[in-house]
Amino acid sequence: MSRVFILVAALTAMALPALGQDTRSYTAANGTFEIPVTPQRIVALNDQIVALPLYELGAPVVGSAGRTDADGNHFLRGGMDTLGIDYANTGIEYVGGFNGLDVEAIAALQPDLIIGGPYTDPGVAEQLQKIAPTLLINNNELGIIETMRAFADITGKTGNFEARLQRYRDNVARLRDYLGDPEDISVGLTFMFPEGAEMWVYKHSGNLGAIAQVVTDLGFREPAAITALSTNETNYSAELIQDLDADFIFGFYRQQPDATPANIRAAYEKFAPGWCQALTACRNGQFILLPGPTFGPTMAGLDLALELIESNIAARPFTPFAEAE
Repeated sequence: MSRVFILVAALTAMALPALGQDTRSYTAANGTFEIPVTPQRIVALNDQIVALPLYELGAPVVGSAGRTDADGNHFLRGGMDTLGIDYANTGIEYVGGFNGLDVEAIAALQPDLIIGGPYTDPGVAEQLQKIAPTLLINNNELGIIETMRAFADITGKTGNFEARLQRYRDNVARLRDYLGDPEDISVGLTFMFPEGAEMWVYKHSGNLGAIAQVVTDLGFREPAAITALSTNETNYSAELIQDLDADFIFGFYRQQPDATPANIRAAYEKFAPGWCQALTACRNGQFILLPGPTFGPTMAGLDLALELIESNIAARPFTPFAEAE
């Protein structure tokens, strides 16, 4: 029996469980589809962007794309440090990388709903429609809050999400009171890769997940050099690093052997030798490395980012940066 015949048979068979479910129409970035009112078996086509917020909502995720380390072990990016989950301690099955999906593995899980994002190959998404309704949710256009709200709507978990979002917003209002005039405090967002070969800089409206949402909600000011960028995020030149100076500058580390706080600080030094002396924020102890979950797209990330900003900015005195006129 040919491999093609087996795959086609599997795709046809996997569609059968959804026939008895109540459905409703839902419009996603890739079109309008009939989806289960109460999905029971969801496959996520991206781990950090899709699987983690779905799992946090309590949605029944049975499979997810993921990453593979140097030893060949599969893992959910951000899973352990954000929600304490991975393939090994959940019922979630690995279905390939987000840019190398295993269609047969997805079919074998008998999903009744498949959810991807802007990084999902449209051709693969169309193929997956033969297994189950496949929605592509464009998190880049929606932003973190509206993306999570879309996931909550799709999975029937709106009540859980809205209650937690309101608590977050109440905490934002409280912290704004603590800060006094957050619009007078400048905050720069940077992302350094462990190899130290390139550094990215983000506007507060950039695609940096929870931390970008929090600094926007709090109303912090961007450094002038970042406001002047023509795009929301850019690969920045080491020669211009002094232009990024601000009251506070944030970078990020992760729970990976090559991305520890010490390694990331060393990467900044490799990228721009003498960088810390060039930035008053760093000289004054106001360059702060935040953990990976703070740039993830989850409520846990929002809450953590807010708490760390409170403890690092509102709860202590700091030396303001005098930006040149």
